[in-house]
Amino acid sequence: MLLVTKPLVPPWNDSAKLVPRDLARAASGRHELHVLVTPEGRAEWPARVRAHPLYRGAGDYRPGPLQQLRLLAAVWRLRGAVDALHFFFQPHPAASRVARALARACRRPTIHTVLSAPRAGADPARLLFADRTVTLSLHTARALGMDMDAAMVIPPGLAEDAPVGAARAAAACRAAGIEPPFMLYPGDYEFSGGHALLLDIWNRSPELPMLVLAGRAKTPRAEAHRRIVEARALSLGLEPRLRALGTVPDLPALVAACEAVLFPAESLYGKTDLPLVILEAWRESRPLLASDLPPLAEAVAGAGAVLPAAADAWQSALRSLPERGRAWGEAGRRRFLERHTALGVARAYEAIYDGIEAGSRQRDREER
Repeated sequence: MLLVTKPLVPPWNDSAKLVPRDLARAASGRHELHVLVTPEGRAEWPARVRAHPLYRGAGDYRPGPLQQLRLLAAVWRLRGAVDALHFFFQPHPAASRVARALARACRRPTIHTVLSAPRAGADPARLLFADRTVTLSLHTARALGMDMDAAMVIPPGLAEDAPVGAARAAAACRAAGIEPPFMLYPGDYEFSGGHALLLDIWNRSPELPMLVLAGRAKTPRAEAHRRIVEARALSLGLEPRLRALGTVPDLPALVAACEAVLFPAESLYGKTDLPLVILEAWRESRPLLASDLPPLAEAVAGAGAVLPAAADAWQSALRSLPERGRAWGEAGRRRFLERHTALGVARAYEAIYDGIEAGSRQRDREER
């Protein structure tokens, strides 16, 4: 199976790399998996994973034309060595059109793991191309107009299931120049939204601890958005109780150090249906408070607080953390172990691979 992806090399801060990376690392070895890396990234893969040094560098959040051309050339070159092509990307008509043409030329079965919901109003016929389409949530399967009886939903998982540990958490705090206690919103400044809601709550709730915002820069415009949030906090007199960080080197460790993870996102554009930082919060038994966006509400219900975009609701939930936080954290840890380990995710994909290989063997017998 060829995993058609961005370069699977550090930095590991992009779900389009983390989801296939953890699948490849957790796979049983029953199927030979092929991954696309840089020359420096060939050595870190387990047996039965073949790494191909296609890319020259780690690449950007949005791959450029040259990187895309290298990807197409590599898939064409490797087509004879694999039974199927497994694509990982967010739904986009142009990308689906290219993937459809490539699969037809390579004459190989295809799987598409759809990493996020499509844009509102998008035509599913322009997005669906694969023989087997996997979504991360029922919400996205519905948005794509899929037959819900046949929809394949495999939520994401994490390869590391043990908590980060106190030493690493403390080191991340020192690197960021912050001291516990604090609450963390790990949403990006440009697309996620929800920052104004939290600033409003912190402005009228002086009893709350420090609020740390940590948003990865996905485009050159992200820093300007971060400065807007920072300036608004300064105008409200919140500077001593708020830190607006950009990209941090070890976000999972900051999650481990915080009192609670807040995710009041207004949009999941550019993120998976279930952002991996939520799984990291559950792994660390941190209480989670999330917005009621459909993919989040679907995943978080019963393992955290699902809240409307209303300051009163969030303020009430935050004030209840001393009584309810531990129970939310324990429920999240149980949810993580039940549904979101990479080992469980890999077994679900291997069942799909089994079906593809069985079909390939049947076709070979018929052709003889």
